[in-house]
Amino acid sequence: MATKQQHEQLIEQINANYEKLAEFQIEDLVRENELGSQLSFKEAEPTIIKTIDLFNRAKTVNLEEVPYNLLNNFSNQLSVVIERFETFKSFNPNQNNPVNQRDSLITQLNNQYDGYYQHTLPLLNIGLLSGNDISLQQAKIDQLISDIVKKTKETEKKGEEYLSQLNETLKSAEEAAAKVGVSRHSQIFNTESTEHERQSKNWLKWTVGVLIAIVFAAIILIFLFPDTTSSSAEIIQFSVTKVIILSAMFYGLSICNRNYKAHKHNATLNKHRQNALSTFETFAKAAGTDAQTKSAVLIEATHTIFSNQQTGYLNSEKDSESSNKIVEIIKSVTTNKD
Repeated sequence: MATKQQHEQLIEQINANYEKLAEFQIEDLVRENELGSQLSFKEAEPTIIKTIDLFNRAKTVNLEEVPYNLLNNFSNQLSVVIERFETFKSFNPNQNNPVNQRDSLITQLNNQYDGYYQHTLPLLNIGLLSGNDISLQQAKIDQLISDIVKKTKETEKKGEEYLSQLNETLKSAEEAAAKVGVSRHSQIFNTESTEHERQSKNWLKWTVGVLIAIVFAAIILIFLFPDTTSSSAEIIQFSVTKVIILSAMFYGLSICNRNYKAHKHNATLNKHRQNALSTFETFAKAAGTDAQTKSAVLIEATHTIFSNQQTGYLNSEKDSESSNKIVEIIKSVTTNKD
């Protein structure tokens, strides 16, 4: 049976080997940058990582509780690992058959891993069965569960906040969509008003042009008269021709004037409809929760849009019967809602 001093010396040796093991870096053992892909120990990298991780897990075990024989076997395996890693670092690619030598070292490491695991497992079991270790693991598990519960509650709270923000955003989007809809229809009337205004200016130019032409024609026709030797038939024919020319020109003047008034009427009417739609949202919001006021604003806006308003450009202007029917329908609907 080993003495206490021998046990302590073995623990010191294991701790010293732990320090040596910690000095090894994966890239220094694989040596891919130095040896290249043909001669490096890249193939052994998974086994190297597993081996280092295996012995590092044994660091948490209280070695004083491990029996001497188990501890001695573990120490021997740890020394073998360090020696194997040293051969990887000192491998010389300039020797004979370097590929075979490299493959042999990798094979030896792979074959020895079972022995490493076999002699490290008892230490891991002892550490796991230790009362302090179980309490520590239980504390870690409890802390982990507590953190998970805390994060779950925080996630639920954030989820509720995000849902609230999403609902507000959706509400804002719906309001914006409604405004865009009103604005878009307002733009339709604006486009129509602009087009009719352009057409009215063109017809006004034609009206002025035809009027000037009538004046010039009248002046010219004043100085055109038949000779004194002309017969009555020739005089009548000459007079009728003047009348026809002037009548045709006056007819053209009336058409130009009528088209000018029609386009001017439509331009003014569509501009009025655009203004009604543009101000509808303002008056509707100003009404607040007063449903009757909102209904009145809606009815008036509908009446403005669908009725034929008087502009002064047409001789006889009356509200169309169809528009009045539409207004009556709107009135009945709003009344039923109330």
